[in-house]
Amino acid sequence: MEEQKTSNFKNLKTHVSQYAQTYIALTKAKATQGASTAASGIAIGIAALFLGIFFLFFLFCGLAFWLGTLVNSTAGGFFIVAGLFLLLVVLIFALRKKVIVPAIRNAIISKVYE
Repeated sequence: MEEQKTSNFKNLKTHVSQYAQTYIALTKAKATQGASTAASGIAIGIAALFLGIFFLFFLFCGLAFWLGTLVNSTAGGFFIVAGLFLLLVVLIFALRKKVIVPAIRNAIISKVYE
């Protein structure tokens, strides 16, 4: 009877040890998957941001030159585009607490719990 208790205890000890090792391996795999997903997302985001900045730069330069030809003043076209940017800055500043910050916060929270 004593041998069976010892044998059961050794089996239990072995199973608990294997369970702990499997749990640790699973946790490492989940962490690795999360880190790789985050890294790839960051890389894609940086590339998209870089290309987006160039796109917007050339778009607004073209718009400024086009508006400059309409008003017969290249500088006037650039001032009009600068005014549009000022309007965007004021709009972003006015909507930051009610629209922009909650949207960013919700996006981050949904990515964390994804």
